[in-house]
Amino acid sequence: MVNISGQQKRIMTVVVVTGVIALLHYATPIEPHFYHKIHIILRKLYFLPPVISAAWFGLRGACVTAFAVSLLFILHAFLDWPDNYMEQANQVGELVGFWIAAVVPGWLFDRQRSLLLDLAHANEETLLVLVSALDLREHNTCQHSQRVREYTDLLAFRYGVDEKLRREINFGALLHDVGKIAVSDQILLKPDRLTDEEWQEMRKHPEAGYRIVNQIEFLKGAAEIVRSHHEHYDGTGYPRGLKGDEIPLGSRLFMVVDVYDALTSPRPYKETLTHDDAVKEILRLKGSQFDPAVVTIFMAIEPEELLLIGERYKDGNDGFVKTNNLRVKI
Repeated sequence: MVNISGQQKRIMTVVVVTGVIALLHYATPIEPHFYHKIHIILRKLYFLPPVISAAWFGLRGACVTAFAVSLLFILHAFLDWPDNYMEQANQVGELVGFWIAAVVPGWLFDRQRSLLLDLAHANEETLLVLVSALDLREHNTCQHSQRVREYTDLLAFRYGVDEKLRREINFGALLHDVGKIAVSDQILLKPDRLTDEEWQEMRKHPEAGYRIVNQIEFLKGAAEIVRSHHEHYDGTGYPRGLKGDEIPLGSRLFMVVDVYDALTSPRPYKETLTHDDAVKEILRLKGSQFDPAVVTIFMAIEPEELLLIGERYKDGNDGFVKTNNLRVKI
C-alpha cells in the first residue's frame, strides 16, 4: 500500500477540484440563457483553487495554480470567444482576478506562516535554555535532554512517525525530566544508593513533570510522554504501571534512547559503555522494558548516526547551550 503524505493529498485535492470545475465549464453550453447563467457561475468557481492553494502552499503554490487556471480559462475563451464586448471585458477582468486571488492571500499566508515559525523557534529556544539549566543540576548532564531529543527524533523518523507527531514527541523527549525540579538536591545529587523512601520520592517526578507541562496548550501531547517515560513494556514501570500499547508511542521510542544515552554517557557513578555494549544491554531488555518493534528499528540505525549526535551534544561545553546558530550562556 502506497503511503500518501498530507502534502501530496492537498496537491491531489487542488488538481481534482480544478479538473472538475474545468470539465463542467467546458461541458456546459452558453445557450440557452439558463445554461449561460450556469456557465458564468462555473467561471467564478475558478477563483477557488488559487485561494485554496494560497492557504495550503503559500504564494508560490498559489501562483502555480493561478497559472494552470489561467491556461484553462484562456483556452476556453479561445474556443468560444463572445461577440459581446461587455462579456469580453468581464472575462479579461476575471482572468486578472485569478491572479489577485492568488497573490494577495498567498503573500499574507506566507507572512503569517513566517511569524508563527519565528514564534515557535523563540519558544523552542526558551525551552532549550531552561531544560539545559535543569540538566546542570545533575553533574555532567548539561546536554542530556538535547541528545535524547535528537536520538528520539531519529528513531521516530525511522519508525515512520508523521511530522506533527514527531514534533510532539521531540518536545516530550526534551522535557522528560522537568519534573525533577520538584526533587530535592539531597536526593537528586546523592552519590550513594537511594533508600526506599528516597526512591519513592524520586519516582514522583514523571507526574510532577506532567502537571507542569500539561498547563501549556501546545505541549499537552508532550505531557503524556513526560508522564510515561519510565513505564516498562511488560507493565513493571512507574508511575501507572502501563503495559504494551497502553504506553504512548513517543514514550516507547524514548525509553530505548534514554537508556542508550545513560549507558554511553560519562557519569560519576558508573562506567561508560561502548556503543556495542549498550546495544547488547538494550537487546537484553527487549520485550521486558522495551517494545520489541521499537528495538528492532533502533538496531537498524547505523552506529555512526548515533555517535554523531552524541558528539554534537557532548557534555562539558563550558556552560553554553547551542540554540540554532546562537550560543547562550546559562
